[in-house]
Amino acid sequence: MTTTPPAETPDSDPLTQAEARLLAAISAVETRLGQLVSRMGEAEGDARAARHADEDRSRLAEQLDAARSSEAELAEAASEASAALAEAMSELKAAIAGAGLADSGPDDLFGEVGR
Repeated sequence: MTTTPPAETPDSDPLTQAEARLLAAISAVETRLGQLVSRMGEAEGDARAARHADEDRSRLAEQLDAARSSEAELAEAASEASAALAEAMSELKAAIAGAGLADSGPDDLFGEVGR
């Protein structure tokens, strides 16, 4: 009596099973690769936004430095103007005292001007 080997079904063929596993693995790699590419795109967008923020910070720092410089110049000009006004007031007071008008009021000094 001769025995025939059992017929192999497509699911039991080792080559077919290996092929199915390989295709599943390739599919999983493609899916993961797609996710990584997407994350890289997001990271590039974040990096671009960070560069813009750095540029904005740099520009704002330059503007702040310029404003501080202007503020210092204005403070110096105000100090000089204040000193000049104080000197002018002292000279006027000395002129008034020298003219003997120290106890005079504005009308005595300027007369009817402006009325």
